[in-house]
Amino acid sequence: MRLSRYAVGRDNNFTLLRFSAAMTVLFAHSIAVLGLPPETEIFYSRLGFSLGEMGLDMLFVTSGFLVTASLAGRRDLVGYLWARALRVYPGLWTMLVVAVFGLAPMLTRLSLADYFHSPKTWEYLFKCATLIGGIRYSLPGVFETVPLKNEFNGSLWTMPVEVRMYLYLAGTWLVLAVVPSLRDRAMRFVLPLAAATIAAIVLSERLTGGPVNGANIRIFMFLYGSSLYLWRDRVPMSPAILVALFAALVAASFDKTVFFIVYFASLAPLVLHLAYVPGGRIRRFNAWGDYSYGVYIYAFPVQQTLAYLFPAMPLAAMMASSAAVSVAIGIVSWKLIEERALGRKDDFAAATRRLFVFGLTRIGASARPDSSA
Repeated sequence: MRLSRYAVGRDNNFTLLRFSAAMTVLFAHSIAVLGLPPETEIFYSRLGFSLGEMGLDMLFVTSGFLVTASLAGRRDLVGYLWARALRVYPGLWTMLVVAVFGLAPMLTRLSLADYFHSPKTWEYLFKCATLIGGIRYSLPGVFETVPLKNEFNGSLWTMPVEVRMYLYLAGTWLVLAVVPSLRDRAMRFVLPLAAATIAAIVLSERLTGGPVNGANIRIFMFLYGSSLYLWRDRVPMSPAILVALFAALVAASFDKTVFFIVYFASLAPLVLHLAYVPGGRIRRFNAWGDYSYGVYIYAFPVQQTLAYLFPAMPLAAMMASSAAVSVAIGIVSWKLIEERALGRKDDFAAATRRLFVFGLTRIGASARPDSSA
């Protein structure tokens, strides 16, 4: 059976996979915020690749696959852009208001006057709120005594990468619209070619022993997910392939470099098999809500706060307590902010189209000669 037979409707495990990926990032960050060596994590010590990095890659594969499906299914750039904006920014802005005006003022060693007069406060708010040109990591006087000194929300580094991929995908769609009849066919070659180019860069860095750009890995995973959606009618799916993919990863674990190559090639199809092949009661998780984004954007400041308040906290306690608090906040964020914002995406898209038509009408009217002259 092909992927195209599975990739219809919403009966899948993507919500559970995203939540699981966000939680793996949280567990991996628990080690870092306590100042423990990376080798504390068994995955890192054996494979040279942390569980948190795997979680990020899962998030980018699912994002590339689902976002491309959204654009190709809608065939409406305005609706696509509103859907993407409302998925990212309302939750992000709410988190920033809570962090910058609530949590940080309680933790800063500066007076409130100095904190709010500091240019760093407003630069942090602006850069993180827009995600343009990267983000800022520090708020003045906050987290100066914890192991990850001055780092307020390290998880946000991926957000500009994610937004850029949304825009690159939209730009590709728009450019190829000059020949609408060939657009879908061209997308099937342009995106895989871009993925192959990024893959060559990453593997070259890895195999030559140089530093690997983490952003490039995430970009590749996004494009890999996009490419698999576009070629879904050719991608085989079966429980046997799912088992084979797991077996290949286990067999490759004897060497860090070999594992990275096998992992790099197999993660995206593995994620899609996990999203579609297992069925039954596991699908009930979809009814609970998508808490992954809230967990992801709140977990790091929660963990830094716990590390600041309880410097001697054991690793297990950090994992359990930060998970409990972050999931609770993620549920509230989804129910009160994210779900409601996403529910308005069609209204905003329709209003934008009406505004666009109105503007064109006014321009056309002003360009016509005055018939009374």
